[in-house]
Amino acid sequence: MIKKFINNFTTAWKRPRWRWALLCALISDILGFAFTFTPPVYWMIDVVTVIVLFVVIGFKWALLPALIVEAIPGLQLFPAWTLVVLALAGTKKMNCHRKRLNRYSFLKSSIFKILILCEVAASKT
Repeated sequence: MIKKFINNFTTAWKRPRWRWALLCALISDILGFAFTFTPPVYWMIDVVTVIVLFVVIGFKWALLPALIVEAIPGLQLFPAWTLVVLALAGTKKMNCHRKRLNRYSFLKSSIFKILILCEVAASKT
């Protein structure tokens, strides 16, 4: 089980999004420790962290309990963001043989299609 976790983590570490997620989590935990006695700043750090992690690695249910742990006074000294990202990277099954995703695959989403259609319609008028 530990060998599988390490294998999954090393595979995830090769992907830039997991490196960015871990860096964001580390920075958030360090800043959170520094701003422990100023709760509004600390809460803003947590909100920004969860938004950045949602953007970088997508919506994961494990991020929400980490946000709750970070909001509880006293538990905020626990490096929850770092541990959650490490756990997600270690348990995420990575398929090395999967085709590389298109760099611009986000353009296929319906929101961006609507924006492009609106832009085309506005340019024709």
